[in-house]
Amino acid sequence: MTENNLTPYASRTAAAERMKITGSRPAVFWMTGLSGSGKSTVAALAEKALIEKGRAALMIDGDTVRTGLCRGLGFSREDRHENLRRIAELAKIAALAGQTVFVCTISPMTADREQARAILSPAVRFFEVWMAATVEECAARDPKGLYRKAYAGEIPDFTGVSAPYEKPARPDFTFPASMSAEACADVLVQAAEETDWDLERLVRTMLFAAKEASARIMAYYNSSYDVAYKEDKSPLTSADTASNEILTGIFRREFPEFSILSEEEADSAERLSNNAGVFIIDPLDGTKEFLSHNGEFCVSIGFASGHRVRAGVIAVPAQRLFYWAAESHGAYKLSFDALTEDFAIGGVGEKLSVSDRRDKLIVAASRSHGDAQTEALLAANEDRILSTVTAGSCLKGCLIAEGKADIHYRFGAFMKEWDTAAMQVICEEAGASFTDLHGRPVHANREDLVNRDGFIILNRPESALTIPDGLL
Repeated sequence: MTENNLTPYASRTAAAERMKITGSRPAVFWMTGLSGSGKSTVAALAEKALIEKGRAALMIDGDTVRTGLCRGLGFSREDRHENLRRIAELAKIAALAGQTVFVCTISPMTADREQARAILSPAVRFFEVWMAATVEECAARDPKGLYRKAYAGEIPDFTGVSAPYEKPARPDFTFPASMSAEACADVLVQAAEETDWDLERLVRTMLFAAKEASARIMAYYNSSYDVAYKEDKSPLTSADTASNEILTGIFRREFPEFSILSEEEADSAERLSNNAGVFIIDPLDGTKEFLSHNGEFCVSIGFASGHRVRAGVIAVPAQRLFYWAAESHGAYKLSFDALTEDFAIGGVGEKLSVSDRRDKLIVAASRSHGDAQTEALLAANEDRILSTVTAGSCLKGCLIAEGKADIHYRFGAFMKEWDTAAMQVICEEAGASFTDLHGRPVHANREDLVNRDGFIILNRPESALTIPDGLL
C-alpha cells in the first residue's frame, strides 16, 4: 500500500467540545536546551501544577520516547531528524486530545525545531522554550554523568561538546540557569492557563463586544424604548434585550467552548460542568439609572474559569469609557476611542490603583438601592468616614479601583453573580480585597447565583469597618 491509498478520517468532535471537558486549549511547549539544562525538571513541575489545578497536561520526555516509540533510531543526523518528527506528531495527537503538552528534547538544530513548528502550528498553539544554561553550567551539574564521558571521548557527537547546538533566534520563553526550576515552571503554568483562555483574544473580544453593545444601548437611550417588568418587579427595557443579543451572539460565535451566564437568559446547569470557562454577563447593569437618564449604567462582562473571575470588562456607554482587568495583568481605564484592532494586553490605558487611605474614608454607596443595614453601619463608624459618594450599578467598584472611593459594603441577598463578576476582578487587580461579609472569598460560576452573604470591597484590610451586632 502506498500513501496514495491512504485516506485520513477526520474526527467528528470539535476541539471546542473537548475543551469543555478538559479545560485545555491545544498547546505544545517545545523545550529545547543542552543536556542537563533542566528541561524535564521544569516540565515535570509545570505538568504537576496544571494537573493539581484540574487541567489536562502531559510531559513527553525525549529519553523516554527513545525507549519506546523511537527505539531503534540512532544518533545520526537523519535519525535525529526522524526522532524529532515523530515526537512532533505525537505531541500534536496529544494536544488535539485536549492536553497541554510539554516536549523535552535537546533538538539542537534550528531546522528540526522549525520542522516541529510546521507540524504543530496549523493545529495547536506552539511555544518554543529555551533552557539557556551554557555548556559549562550544564557540565557542572552533569546529573547523568554524560559530560564526563563526553569530555573523555566515550560519547561521540555529544551536543555542546563535540556536536553543535544552534541557539534559538526568537524563543517565546528564555530561562537562564540562574532562574530556579520552580520559577520557570510558574511562568509556563501561567502561560498555559492564559493559552487555555486565549487571554489576549478573549479580552479584546470582550472590549469590542461591550463597545458594540454600548452603541446599541445609547441608540435607545437617545430615542425611545419599551419597558416591561420581570417577576421580581425589576425593569427590563428594549436596550437590555438588544445588548444581550449582541453580546451572546458574539461570544457564542467566537468562543463556542465557553458557556454563558446572562441576566437576560434562562440559566443552564451545563455551565457547571464546563471546565473551559463561562462568560458572566449583565447586558445593562443599572437599568434604573438608564430609566432615570443619569448616565450611571454599564455593560458588565466577566469571564470565569475554575470558579475564579479571570478577566472583566465594564463599559460605561454614556461616558464612552472602559474599565477592564485581567488576572495577574492589572486593571486599567480606557476610552472607547483609544481601543484599536491591535489591542494587546501589556498596559493599554491608564493603570488603576486603589488609594492608601486607612482613615477618613470615602464610602461608595448605591444611588438607587439604599438599605437600613448600610445606614446603621455608617452611623456606627462615622468617626472614620470622611464622606460618601453615590454611584449606580458596578461603577461603585470602579470608583474604588481608581482610588476615588475606598470602601463599599453590600448587605442582603440582592446581588447576583452578573452584578459583581467583572467588578470583582477589576477591584482585585487594582489592589482591593473583595470578600463576602464574613471575609470569605467570593467564588464564581456557582450553582446558587445569589450573593447571599453580601460582599465588601476594601482598598486596604485596615479600612474594614466595625459591623455592629445584629447586622449580619
